[in-house]
Amino acid sequence: MIRWLLLIPFALLIAIGASSFFLFIASIIDPVMANLTGETLFVGFWGFFDAIFSSDDPGSVVADALSDVGRLIFTLLVFPALLVAIVGEVIRARSYLWYAGATGVLTAAVPWILRGSARVASPGELHVSLVLGLTGAVAGFVYWLIAGRDTGADRQAPR
Repeated sequence: MIRWLLLIPFALLIAIGASSFFLFIASIIDPVMANLTGETLFVGFWGFFDAIFSSDDPGSVVADALSDVGRLIFTLLVFPALLVAIVGEVIRARSYLWYAGATGVLTAAVPWILRGSARVASPGELHVSLVLGLTGAVAGFVYWLIAGRDTGADRQAPR
């Protein structure tokens, strides 16, 4: 019971933090991700301020922007790790390949699933998917280090 109340949420928090840090570093070091991140932040920054200055009530614009950023973070960083951790606990998976691989594949697939259109991907899109897959793999591996190794282990009955 303590595992479900303390260890798993703690492991998920640390795993999500590690994947966030990895994505941050990858967005700085990797040229494709740095270009994507820079352009996205530049356009987003000026679009955000344009919306604020053209609105009568900037509070709703700020609330909507924060809500959208929260949804993006949840979709890319929290949901894949959470889903794989829950499934791994239910099926009692103990392999780091399950946690790192499934989280990596799911995180890399999120943009493709959300886009929903069938078309050939550009090399840049494939590169971003690779970085997102590595981000998910980091989250899965860190979760496995903290909580996944003991999943389904035979526990001694209390005396």
